[in-house]
Amino acid sequence: MHLNQNSSVKFGVSFLAISVLWFLIFLYAIQSALPPNPIKDLPFSKKVNIITWFPQGWGFYSKSPRDSYFSLVDVKSGELAATWPNNLPENYFGLKRYGRSQGIESGLISAQVPETSMEECNEDPTKCLKKSKVKMEVKNESPNPTICGDIGIVNQQPVPWAWSKRKLDMPSKIARVNVTCSKK
Repeated sequence: MHLNQNSSVKFGVSFLAISVLWFLIFLYAIQSALPPNPIKDLPFSKKVNIITWFPQGWGFYSKSPRDSYFSLVDVKSGELAATWPNNLPENYFGLKRYGRSQGIESGLISAQVPETSMEECNEDPTKCLKKSKVKMEVKNESPNPTICGDIGIVNQQPVPWAWSKRKLDMPSKIARVNVTCSKK
């Protein structure tokens, strides 16, 4: 298809206008989510009222990097019991829903374990789990259970950025449970 001079100018102007519009939406959304800063208000920010359009802000899409990491470990193999993170090739880089469903399943399992059942661990959590005894039986109520058997629950603090090059095992809390599945 060959474009004449007039239609290619229209195409270019349309592309530029749409790009500027999306840039402005992005700019206003970012500005509303930032803490107080030198750029107090953007022009027309009161009229646009971007919070109405994006009420949850960016916190909905991200997690604080200082929050502890939660994982379920298959105690026998020492591997993660769930196929996380979701952006792995075996999850088709996020297109496959299997890993996402395991997040809900993991939450249901860990919700049954009281905080008082968690043990302190100051070394590699898989080593602590191997030494630990099974604390309790937990039933996996998922309609299609994928996480069953001897499972370790790990809540581990992240390594601070300043120490990232060191091979450290941050403190963690662990619990070893036997997960029984309803339909597997």
